[in-house]
Amino acid sequence: MLDSPTRAALAAQITGPVLGPEDEGFAAECAPFNLAVSHRPHVVVGAATDADVQVAVRFAAQRRLPVAVMATGHQATLPADDAVLITTHRMAQVSIDPTSRTARVTAGARWQQVMDAATPFGLAPLNGSSPLVGVIGYTLGGGLSPTMGRAHGWAADHVTSLEVVTADGELRLVDATSDPDLFWALCGGKSNFGVVTAMEFALFPVDELWAGGLFFDGDDAAAVLHAYAQVTSEAPDELSSSIALLRLPALPGVPDFLAGRFAVHVRISCLGPAAEAARLVAPLRAAAPVLVDTLGPMPYASFAQIHNDPTDPAPFMERTAMLRSLSAEAVEELLAAAGPTADCPLHFVELRHLGGALARPADNAVGHRDAQFALWAVGVGAPDAFAPMNAYADALLQRMRPWSTGGRYLNFMAAQDIAVSDVSAAYEEGDYRRLRSIKRRFDPHNLFRLNHNIPPEERPMPDDRLQLLLDHAAIADALHRYTAGLDHGDADLLASSLTEDAMVDLTPATSKIGLDFPALKPRDTIVGTLIPAVGPLDTSHVISNIRASVDGDTAHVNCYAMAQHYLPHEGPKPDRTRHALMMNRYDADLTRDGSTWRISRLTIDNAWFEGDETVLLPGD
Repeated sequence: MLDSPTRAALAAQITGPVLGPEDEGFAAECAPFNLAVSHRPHVVVGAATDADVQVAVRFAAQRRLPVAVMATGHQATLPADDAVLITTHRMAQVSIDPTSRTARVTAGARWQQVMDAATPFGLAPLNGSSPLVGVIGYTLGGGLSPTMGRAHGWAADHVTSLEVVTADGELRLVDATSDPDLFWALCGGKSNFGVVTAMEFALFPVDELWAGGLFFDGDDAAAVLHAYAQVTSEAPDELSSSIALLRLPALPGVPDFLAGRFAVHVRISCLGPAAEAARLVAPLRAAAPVLVDTLGPMPYASFAQIHNDPTDPAPFMERTAMLRSLSAEAVEELLAAAGPTADCPLHFVELRHLGGALARPADNAVGHRDAQFALWAVGVGAPDAFAPMNAYADALLQRMRPWSTGGRYLNFMAAQDIAVSDVSAAYEEGDYRRLRSIKRRFDPHNLFRLNHNIPPEERPMPDDRLQLLLDHAAIADALHRYTAGLDHGDADLLASSLTEDAMVDLTPATSKIGLDFPALKPRDTIVGTLIPAVGPLDTSHVISNIRASVDGDTAHVNCYAMAQHYLPHEGPKPDRTRHALMMNRYDADLTRDGSTWRISRLTIDNAWFEGDETVLLPGD
């Protein structure tokens, strides 16, 4: 919880509301469409401008708090607990340029707004199935359009520019020319690289679809699924479709003919002539008795009638996999898992047909363009009911593994899909590595991590740099072995710090305090002289300011050594004894001995002295 002065200072810079857990309106501001995850952030910033987003990101960065962003909250990921949550629904502007056939939207815009603005010009976007979904989140996750996806590709393929606030709080205008790496990563990388505050993308000239749905009784699922597999195997790019095995409860918004029964729903959207579209779907109409047939000419603005997605917030879980084919064997396995005889707790199991333009390469991070179908399993209900649903979905995905590419569709992933192995499965292997590298450049501290997270690349340390660090640590250890040997009267430890022919020259230091102490050489003489002289004293050496330069197997070192000396057993009683406190300068040469460094020459000079020098006299 923010203290009052801090929150007041933040609120003074923000146009929209700044709310903490104790404030009225906090829960409503944090509430997502998918109620499977609830958010209790450190603070929620209701952004109304680009500047609001910049201030919020900088505030979070200064405090190393994670940042989460929410427009509509249709996709459940990690709770934004103890984070800075930026809501963008107040930034919901849409403008259409009919000449260039482009739309510009700000962060909180929904597809219905784009539709309302574009269709009067005879233009349409590559929208999702629901008019309530946020445009930017959908597009940054790839954007699989059920109306024109196979004809034109992924929504991300047609983004022309983005405005994004990155982890440094900077607002950047990004396109394929100004910053190709960031542009590439944003189009497919979701919210991992910043808060996108505006986006421009292409629209397509279309007034009308031949679209709608076919509903069948669940007992006819086998016939319909096999017919669907045949139709999609021969479908032209103008035909986009999906099929769902439905088990919908009797709830508001569920048609009576579907409530409480197992049914099959085939969804169709075709850009071709009506007669050609009818011919393409004729095998589906003939597969089994049709309960309801809504196929026919449809104004593009009525696209929501194809899927009839829910309009009220609810908790739901979802799982996904990408399939390379829908063979007869795959159909039978899917029927065994989710067909009329299966005790399936999931409310719908769906296949969306890919291929066509969705398979074409594009310069962005959207992956798995080789897949032919996206499998999507969804369960609705209280979150405590999700455990059996998720377990069943896991088993379903495992059963379909022989036909899986191993990939996943990012926009169909949920709160269970946050492990590195899950997120990386949404991308091609090389693309995932590139995303991590770009993440390191723009968000090295992983500020934007409350999502399907792409962690920054952990660059391995070059071998020469690692060796240098190891050498510096081993050199410091040699100095510490030398002084610890003196402090503890440990001859073996002192000897371990020295080469066999080592020389220790104390004369520059001792001469300054009126003592005559010769240079000592070799190691045995050094140990034999210093241990009897210093070892019995109550001494303590502190090494500091070590500066070492390494040249192959030799090194040169300068450091300070503060050494306090008391008479034997009188160190704990400094008020009743004499002492000698020296601040010495060490100048040393060292030699590598395998992984160990040893002192070959040590010259000790004195910077200052305090006390009684006679404490240092042997035998005093």
